[in-house]
Amino acid sequence: MGCSSSNTLKNNSENNIENPQKENQNENNEETNSLKNLLKKPNLYTSFNFNKSLLSNSNLLLYTTYLNTGNEFLSIVENSKEKTEKLSFKSSNHSIAIGYKKGYKLEFVNQDKFFVLLNGAIDAYCIIDGHGPFGNKVAQTCQDILFEYLLNLDQNSFESDYEKSLNEIFEKINRKIINREEKTYGNYDPFLSGVAVTLLIRIKTMIFCANVGNVLATIFHTDKLMPSKFNITELTFNDSNFSEDLLNNNNMVLNNNNNKMDVKDNETEVESLINPNEINLEIRRIYEHGGEMRKLLGETKSRIFVKGKYFPGLINTRSLGDQIGKGIGILSLPHITTYKLNKGISYYLLMCSDGINNVFPIMKLVNIIQENEQLLLESIKNIMADSKAMYRAHSYTPDMTIIIKEIKIEDNLI
Repeated sequence: MGCSSSNTLKNNSENNIENPQKENQNENNEETNSLKNLLKKPNLYTSFNFNKSLLSNSNLLLYTTYLNTGNEFLSIVENSKEKTEKLSFKSSNHSIAIGYKKGYKLEFVNQDKFFVLLNGAIDAYCIIDGHGPFGNKVAQTCQDILFEYLLNLDQNSFESDYEKSLNEIFEKINRKIINREEKTYGNYDPFLSGVAVTLLIRIKTMIFCANVGNVLATIFHTDKLMPSKFNITELTFNDSNFSEDLLNNNNMVLNNNNNKMDVKDNETEVESLINPNEINLEIRRIYEHGGEMRKLLGETKSRIFVKGKYFPGLINTRSLGDQIGKGIGILSLPHITTYKLNKGISYYLLMCSDGINNVFPIMKLVNIIQENEQLLLESIKNIMADSKAMYRAHSYTPDMTIIIKEIKIEDNLI
């Protein structure tokens, strides 16, 4: 899954980083320990928009930094080369394409964060969407803690009880944010600041997904019987998907109907691993804890407020941070799903922040990739451009982050 040992990744703001040759196990351990220590150092987070580093064993680490002042980043990594110019080419099983753009808003920095860690036996993908006046600091704190968690992850222990492990790390992040335990980025107030986050961990043929908020993650592949059709599975739960019918239904009847969302285009179904009707439970919990949902003037989506007040105005029923929200039913425990990968199938993993999934349903995003014949960078370009166009009538546009990764299961992972 990682890049080949001959890779050299080039950044306009950094010197080339050569991949170290593997001499012995002790040297590899020293390099890994050195990386762990480096990730904890504040001076790692420079003014670069995007950092790249090669780990030991030819693996790849891509991550955003604290001072994200650039407006746009577009890149693709494929096997032994990286291209930042706006070209497109057929992807391989090692290809990953990334689009990253600051929204049009008052905040100076991009509050979206992401990282990709291809670490041999364990791969991880994460998008973090900060919000509130200190969203950038909270999002960076979340990213730092997740880095340390993944670098020290014990594979056997995680697989034996992944739900416990994921719940514990999300609770740990929430506690550290609210208690201001992390002082790296200066003072901040977690009262009205927090993050939505989606973390995917792949261990061999299994994908483990944990999410709070509305960062989308979905996986799809071509149907063997109908090559023009994709089989699409949504891995995350959008807990900001409040419909007027639900909000106006005082009884909030709960049911367990079919967990597939019908889509007319091409008669394709998007399967959700979490029953979409669980949004009923989310809304009920908010009202039972003294919150309520209503729209602000000029907005199309409802927000969550303390009953009779005009704060905090959250759009997610789950998040990390958001101290005031915890008193009205906002949870930090993640929704957790798993997905089994099969040999011989080319999968596409798609992740994006709400700047994109607010304006495009999953089916539309998949169609764009299909129309571009799976040219990942071309798909990223079109999705980013179309998303930007959808916001032209608005004075405020959110930050946008999208990751598309092609995944093929190799024989040695079965």
